[in-house]
Amino acid sequence: MPGFDHELQVRLFQKQPALAPLMLRDTIGFPIPDFARAELGCGDHTKLTPQSFKSDKVVVLYDHDCTKVLAIITEVQQKVDEDKPYTWPLYLATVREELRCPVRLMVVCPDNRTERWARKPIELETGGAVLRPAVLGPSNTPVVDDIDRAKRLPELAVLSAAAHGDNPAVLKAAESALDGLPEHTRLIYYDFIESKLSAAARLMWEELMATGTYEWQSDFARKYVGQGREEGLEEGREAGLVQGKREALLRLLDALPVSVGPDARRRIEECTDSDRLDTWITRAVGVRHTDELFG
Repeated sequence: MPGFDHELQVRLFQKQPALAPLMLRDTIGFPIPDFARAELGCGDHTKLTPQSFKSDKVVVLYDHDCTKVLAIITEVQQKVDEDKPYTWPLYLATVREELRCPVRLMVVCPDNRTERWARKPIELETGGAVLRPAVLGPSNTPVVDDIDRAKRLPELAVLSAAAHGDNPAVLKAAESALDGLPEHTRLIYYDFIESKLSAAARLMWEELMATGTYEWQSDFARKYVGQGREEGLEEGREAGLVQGKREALLRLLDALPVSVGPDARRRIEECTDSDRLDTWITRAVGVRHTDELFG
């Protein structure tokens, strides 16, 4: 189940579809065709198979004649996932077939390790076609320290503050940009930025907020409940509780130790039933293999 950080960054590209082509063109250097507008496309790539394939966001660019000129698949990748080099080409092929236009994959990474991994070429056929994802990470996220620019594109200011929070001008630009947003959006963006800052940068950020009415949340709430402001605090708390149980179960199995294979780990990470997780945690103490856990 994706966490708050993942969903927040997905939300940035959802709130501002033009952010994806802007990052591809101006930051990553991928040529973008002239377009008149950018709008969200469908990120559900499910076919008539037992498995569902869904990318985080699809943005479709149109020219002045309303002809599709490019579809950008945006994937927010919080950590290394060796399954993605196999599913990403499927996303591209499916969107290309559905929209009948060129497609580009852009991967957004929160840290240098994930960014380096995402930049690795994906060989689609031996000695033949290679997929080279466009990657946005700490090394190339723009420094937005101009207040006017930040106000024009608040979502870019959020990404910049998360990556370059030790720069006071970047934090000031982000604070100015978010000041005019609706309260529920502003609070979520504030929490996300604060969660990414170093201790020194966090002090600067809190000083900027000191004259406002922002109420800082706990670390637990910031990670799991922030999204609940829009969707309902009770749902946010429940999601945080379930996530905590999943993490506790995996830590317990690692400590016993019990070998947790990819299928078992995926089953635990995708479980949203709080009572079932309680049962698994109780069983974990006496098992020698994960088959006994689920039995």
